[in-house]
Amino acid sequence: MSEKPTHEHVERSAMVHDSYAVDETNTPVTVLGTMGQDPDHQNEKISWRVWVVVALCALAQLQNTYISVAPAAAAYSIAGTLGGSTGERIWIVQAASVPSIVTGPIFAIISDVYGRRYLIIAVWFIFCITAIVGMTAKDMTAIIGSQAAAGVCMGISGIMYAVAGEVMPSVYRAYSQTVVNVVASTASVIALIAMGAAMSADPLNGWRWIWRTALIMNGILLIGFTFFYFPPPRTVSNLTLWAKVKTLDWIGYFLLITGLVPLLMGLAWSSDPGYGWHDPHSYVPVAIGCVGFIATLVYEWKGTSRGFLDHRLFTAGRNFPLSLFLVAVEGSLFYIINNIYPTEVNSLWAPPGSLEASARLLPFFLVIFPVAPIMSYYVTRTKDLKWPLCAGFVCFGVATIGLAMSGQNAAMATAFNGVAGIGFSAPLILLLSMVQLSAPPLFIGVASALTISVRTLGGSVGYAIASAIYGSLTNDQIPKAILEAVVPLGFDPANIGSLIVGLTTGQGIATIPGVTGQILGAGSAALKATEVHGYKIVWFAFLPGSIIAALGCALLKNPKERMNWVTDAPLNADVPVEERHEAGGSAPDTASQEKV
Repeated sequence: MSEKPTHEHVERSAMVHDSYAVDETNTPVTVLGTMGQDPDHQNEKISWRVWVVVALCALAQLQNTYISVAPAAAAYSIAGTLGGSTGERIWIVQAASVPSIVTGPIFAIISDVYGRRYLIIAVWFIFCITAIVGMTAKDMTAIIGSQAAAGVCMGISGIMYAVAGEVMPSVYRAYSQTVVNVVASTASVIALIAMGAAMSADPLNGWRWIWRTALIMNGILLIGFTFFYFPPPRTVSNLTLWAKVKTLDWIGYFLLITGLVPLLMGLAWSSDPGYGWHDPHSYVPVAIGCVGFIATLVYEWKGTSRGFLDHRLFTAGRNFPLSLFLVAVEGSLFYIINNIYPTEVNSLWAPPGSLEASARLLPFFLVIFPVAPIMSYYVTRTKDLKWPLCAGFVCFGVATIGLAMSGQNAAMATAFNGVAGIGFSAPLILLLSMVQLSAPPLFIGVASALTISVRTLGGSVGYAIASAIYGSLTNDQIPKAILEAVVPLGFDPANIGSLIVGLTTGQGIATIPGVTGQILGAGSAALKATEVHGYKIVWFAFLPGSIIAALGCALLKNPKERMNWVTDAPLNADVPVEERHEAGGSAPDTASQEKV
């Protein structure tokens, strides 16, 4: 049986780091114990333990998606019960999303080199605590604190994608990512339908079921990973614990935190109608964050070659950096569809919190169930990732045109929401596969985490841009349009503020002096016409992103040579006993000279 050059056996010597799998430059890139696999030899059987671990990864992504969607959907109910302000309500969502972008790459590079098991178990133990705090919260501080701690833990998301892919033969990469993402998509059903029913049954405290349900999932995951996930060491070393700590890229981590945290906080404030871009809450943190983020990139490029942006991630051609760009574009499209479209639904077509409103949000998530299995079957048979990816972004483009032209036609908008779901299915699954198959096997975790972080960053920036565009087209125009519509009907301009509040919230209309059915109809029509125009321009503004991304996909190279029967990190890797003396994995001696 001949061996392929990409998986040569490494000669062993007295040096500890020579037991590490290395490339032609003697640089470690492959997980310990995985050398010598025949890429053309089909594995006869995948063990039940592998399937259990993949199932746990799928449930983990369901939990991560759920804890992002459910609190956001219930933000008004939570803030209403606990007396939260508009600013506090925003942080029910942002408190979780901001830290996850920062911790993802840090968690991933540590687990790639030092092992994943204990980090994963610790994260789900903390997740359980955050769920208990959330379900018993008595004020907004507890809710936001719970979400912030959960956000730190949500950095584990990229590792979950990595584990699901690396324990299976690489030929099944599209299948494993499909399983994870299809299961994760069911979180939208639980978050929107089940939690909506709970809040309808108990308007005051029904939202607490969000964290009660999360606690059940977190408990299952904590127990599951504790008893079923025992990966062999990823690397070997004779370094002490303190020596390992010192090899970490602390400068890079510090710069990343000082850059991304204020940047994302500023973007969050800019999306708040009470602040916007003109407020120092927005532009000052964004300016500071941009400087810190640029410093991070410069340091990782010139200051170190073994930071959390390990240079070996970028040595296999254009696929990896190009995929990260495409992920950022997809993230911006995903965020506006998940934030702008629901706002459009609630303001134009259905009452907020109603079953109709939830139903109009679901096509985007549900279409993945029939599309993903067909797509993954095609990709596995043909080893073609780039053209399905290209088709996905074309669908995104068609959806943005359809949503822009829908106006007040709810049925048309709902249909194109489903088309957007087709576009969503391809990039989310296949870009992760492309990234993993374009990175050295040792760094699949950090590659996956960077994908998730870049996607979220792209989404945050995209949503801030969309909010700014919409605000510029409605903040002054709505009062003017309503005024022009109702004053000719005899309405007193002095009461225009009360009328605008009544039309936008549906409250206090009966107390507005001089209001009539005709005036309400004219004012409502003017309000909706102005909103429709604002949404239309927002959708068209993001159409070029879909076109550029589709063209970018055509430049990708299909990683057919990596879609073989090699398992990047098998659970049953044959690691010699003398190399297991540091259970959980660690870095080679060379790590003391280069930061991890």
